[in-house]
Amino acid sequence: MSEATPTSRILYGALVPLPGVYTLDPVHTFVEFVSQHLVIGRVRGRFDDVSGKATVAGDPRQSSLEVEIKAASLSTHNAMRDADLRSARFFDVEAFPTITFHSDKIVAELANHWTVEGPLTIRNVTHPVSFSLSIAGIIVDPWGATRVGIHARAQASRKDFGLLADLERETGGMLPGTDVVISFEAEALLQP
Repeated sequence: MSEATPTSRILYGALVPLPGVYTLDPVHTFVEFVSQHLVIGRVRGRFDDVSGKATVAGDPRQSSLEVEIKAASLSTHNAMRDADLRSARFFDVEAFPTITFHSDKIVAELANHWTVEGPLTIRNVTHPVSFSLSIAGIIVDPWGATRVGIHARAQASRKDFGLLADLERETGGMLPGTDVVISFEAEALLQP
């Protein structure tokens, strides 16, 4: 386990940031996903426009995480597929421009591992999702800002958010796997 520094502390067997508000650095924050395609393959993609903040409390279990994703920033590196995913068949980015996550429970697990639970909203449909989160490190960067690295991963059902309805009809019920793996990689900066 790492040792506490002037920018961190050890609680629940984990290195945690000092209390404060940390905003996500949009240049170093990524939300990526992997979903099954036609039962045999996988599609990988990401959202490039992500913002939010982590409010770290004295007791880290009382902290919160808020993330907002611009749905139109979706990219799978295939223009035709991206246009389809942005359309009303899937994310319907014109009607529902944002995807949001707000934590409502944080549980300390084994050293440096946390469970962060809360509502994920896609297409104005909300379901609870549980992220496994770890702190990658806490540093003072070359410009004097306290920076925290965050890695998180969750699994959610595409069906829960209405993202498979057209595929069910088109394939005659031959559904791909309904689960999608969501990865959240972020750097957050302590606000003065």
